[in-house]
Amino acid sequence: MRTLALGRPRTAFYRSIAHELIRFGDLVFVDERSTPPAALLRKISDEGFDRVLMPNPYGNEARLACYRALRRAGVTVVVSDRGALPDSWFFDQGFNADSPSYAPAAWDRPLPDGEALERTRAYLRALQSSEGALEAQGPRRDLAELRARLGAADRPILFVPLQRPGDTVVRFFSGSVSSLDEMLGHLSALAGELAAAGIPWRVVLKKHPLETDRLPVASTHLRYAPDTTHVHDLLALSDAVICLNSGVGLLALCFGKPTGCFGDAFYAHEGLAEALRSVDDARRFLRERATPDPRKVERFVHHLHTRVYSFGQMQTELVRERDGALRRITRHIEFEELRILGEEMPCRGDRVVVVSPVVPTGIVRGSQARVNAVLAALVANGMRVNLAVLNASQPDRTTEDLNAEIRREFPSLEHIVVCNHPRLDRTVAGRLRWLGARTVDQLTLGPHRVASLNTCPPVFRRRVAELCERAKPHFLFVNYAKLAPVVPAHFTGIKVVDTHDYQTRFLIEDQERNGLRRPINRRIFRLSEHHALRRFDRIVAINPDEKRTFERIVSAPVYFVPAFCREPPPPLTSPAFPALDALFVASVSNFNVKGLRWFVAEVLPRIRRERPDFVLTVAGNIARARELRRRGLPGVNFLGVVPDLSVLYAQSACVVAPLLGGAGMKIKVVEALSYGKAIVATPKALEGIRASSGEHLLRAATGAEFAEAVLTILGSDSTRRRLEAGARGLYRRDHGFEAGRAALAEVFAR
Repeated sequence: MRTLALGRPRTAFYRSIAHELIRFGDLVFVDERSTPPAALLRKISDEGFDRVLMPNPYGNEARLACYRALRRAGVTVVVSDRGALPDSWFFDQGFNADSPSYAPAAWDRPLPDGEALERTRAYLRALQSSEGALEAQGPRRDLAELRARLGAADRPILFVPLQRPGDTVVRFFSGSVSSLDEMLGHLSALAGELAAAGIPWRVVLKKHPLETDRLPVASTHLRYAPDTTHVHDLLALSDAVICLNSGVGLLALCFGKPTGCFGDAFYAHEGLAEALRSVDDARRFLRERATPDPRKVERFVHHLHTRVYSFGQMQTELVRERDGALRRITRHIEFEELRILGEEMPCRGDRVVVVSPVVPTGIVRGSQARVNAVLAALVANGMRVNLAVLNASQPDRTTEDLNAEIRREFPSLEHIVVCNHPRLDRTVAGRLRWLGARTVDQLTLGPHRVASLNTCPPVFRRRVAELCERAKPHFLFVNYAKLAPVVPAHFTGIKVVDTHDYQTRFLIEDQERNGLRRPINRRIFRLSEHHALRRFDRIVAINPDEKRTFERIVSAPVYFVPAFCREPPPPLTSPAFPALDALFVASVSNFNVKGLRWFVAEVLPRIRRERPDFVLTVAGNIARARELRRRGLPGVNFLGVVPDLSVLYAQSACVVAPLLGGAGMKIKVVEALSYGKAIVATPKALEGIRASSGEHLLRAATGAEFAEAVLTILGSDSTRRRLEAGARGLYRRDHGFEAGRAALAEVFAR
């Protein structure tokens, strides 16, 4: 499903429902002020959007023009705003009285006796006695005392709740009157007639809680209630209610009061509220004073509760605009019941803060791909996700730019904190501070520990602690044991670490196989990693063999979550790339560099003896490795970082993974499986992957075996197609997005 969101993603509206935006699938934001209706309709048609999400369509002229054009064109629109019942919100197919959701055909049908009916009646009883209201009210008071204060000890009360003159429902849905002033003029005339005829009605007005001044009234027969009077008390005292189209009119129905509206109200239907078009209508309304049909009120409220409205706890802020007017802004909604276009949605789950040492967008490394996939799965599992990122490798990007990039890819994240590593600070003071920190790190054996001032600088620890204080997560999910110090001392939630790999094993192989020059004491490193792992309540392993290793180290439960990724789009073709023999996608790491050098020395000559024109295409920043820049590699074509790999995968006959060392699970192998490619890989590259050689891919341990496997694929279309089908099946069985979601759901079960 693709949804076009009208407006900017950082507005208060979208931020308040940020954790629910995942419900709308692939979300693309368009600013209505720069996109005329015709251009908007073309974009929807050309790019295949299924529906459009927007806040109050009457909020500005540009949005209203788009809204009207979309409805005329028959485009599905989801309008979202606050509802008319306490703690309610809606995602509806229209706004207020223009929505078909409120037509009698949608709700006016008998409720069966039983739980649904009793639940609705219980809600109405609770509403009448509650303190909760749409806007802040004063405390509830003794009704007899309030009646005397209003001068209505022995008189019937007509209650008139006033709205904000500038509200969109006043400006666009005023019905038979042009403004609140005109309605008050009608009521003044009516009150004067009633007084002259000796009919003792007391007409009581209530100022809207957010208005600073009362609307002036010309008649002495209209009287304001004290501003702090609770609206429920006035409803309980009233004998009738007249409004323009206020949400209080719906509450009046819930209180069983005769209700009339001069404007277009979504609840003005036969048996509910009466539409008033003139003073004569109002006079007749007061004379007849017909109470709403209680069965229809129950049906309507039941419909709102089960089909139209969502409910949740709202965090709001009262702000003063430039013109001095007060405005209540919703900052966050904690939904307890969620409905979108009438469809019941499971409510959001626990809060989690994800801590990452890499930026999870602009992916050029396997660690980035892992964090990216986990974020997407946590969001899809209904968790409320917050993210803290340590940017240690992109000195030319600002934190604001990275934050915006992450937000574009993950619009549903609640909070995003990006912290630059201190070593990226190019100022003189910044370099001096980092020099001092490095000196302290050396003196405290930092290079020999899995977690040090370098891997987890103090500034990042503080930012994570601040985020935990703000988000109050149930879970803290840390990527790599090297970030263990970010766990706040007083954190009371569940601490989870995604190990990515067993770092001690990685270090040993890096030293022994790759000749790592930097001397690190393995014993100190191993002890520090084990100590870091024991700080967590749950451990995630990416490799089943490492899962067994961790189970010997810690007493906490260890979960296996394999490398997984979202299924890529269908293959693309492009004349920019010719048909390719073989593809190797790799970042600049010691294991990738050594593996490529082994392929060039042991495999490539054997292949080129049979196929002299064979070329290995290499994508990724591995081309930056100094070892590769210093020597020419005939038969190897370096492309560098390619933003969209789908074309390369589509046009490559096979994918190679010539790795001889490393730990964890090779994410680029999983990526090749997701593209359904014929793969040739060493046993080391396949660790943790349940692949059968000859069925899902070809395993090759020696240079001769590797060359023979590549030549087999290049020489037999049937073999290549069989392996492609096997790769795709293995991906969907073990490494598809749904498999990853399910595995993570177990980790975060409470």
